[in-house]
Amino acid sequence: MNNILELKNIQKSYHTKEGEILAIKEINLNINKGEIISLVGPSGCGKSTLLSIICGLDKFDKGIINKDNNLKIGYMLQSDALLPFLTIYENAILGLKLQNNLTKDRLKYVDYLLKLYNLDEFKNNYPTSLSGGMKQRLALIRTLAINPDILLLDEPFSALDQQSRLMISDDVYKIIKKEKKTVILVTHNIEDATIFSDRVIILSKRPAIIKNIININLENNDSIYERRKDKNFNKYFDLIWKDLDNNDQ
Repeated sequence: MNNILELKNIQKSYHTKEGEILAIKEINLNINKGEIISLVGPSGCGKSTLLSIICGLDKFDKGIINKDNNLKIGYMLQSDALLPFLTIYENAILGLKLQNNLTKDRLKYVDYLLKLYNLDEFKNNYPTSLSGGMKQRLALIRTLAINPDILLLDEPFSALDQQSRLMISDDVYKIIKKEKKTVILVTHNIEDATIFSDRVIILSKRPAIIKNIININLENNDSIYERRKDKNFNKYFDLIWKDLDNNDQ
């Protein structure tokens, strides 16, 4: 796989009334095209901060980020962040509209995604008419519509009930694999990290360093249901849990 993004010695501090707090310390990480990686670690260790740095929403103090200047990054937040005064279709094309990229091909792709996620019949409704799971689907469609090279997912399933979580996570996994997207997933859920990922990056407590990298090799890539049945699933789950359990949370 080709290297699409490189983080070299990334460091980030925050200034508070109590003084300077070192949040992230010397993070070195290569992201390969088409791979899915998960960032796991204690609450408040800097996982979401690292995503914000990668997409340019937050600055870093030291280090280098090597990437192509034309690299498109899509960021799906933990909340769906839908605009209630826009229809479902208008929310879906919002990113394209902001980029002045409402081309025939892009709009056709949005129509395809709306049908794929069973939202087509609701496209003239407003977000208040949707369930939590449907809102997450719409948020994903809006993010994918811009055709990002890297997709950043920040706890995308945490607000869903268990049934919706299973359905939406399987939908997300299938489309990521079908579209051959490069993905960085932040999650507290070890099962999600194990099932989704080619690699799991385990961060330490603050200041966050990379404590361990676990390569995941599950045989079936068709769905998360099948990957959960893999004979090696429990082995990887336990390896991640062991490292997380050793953190002072």
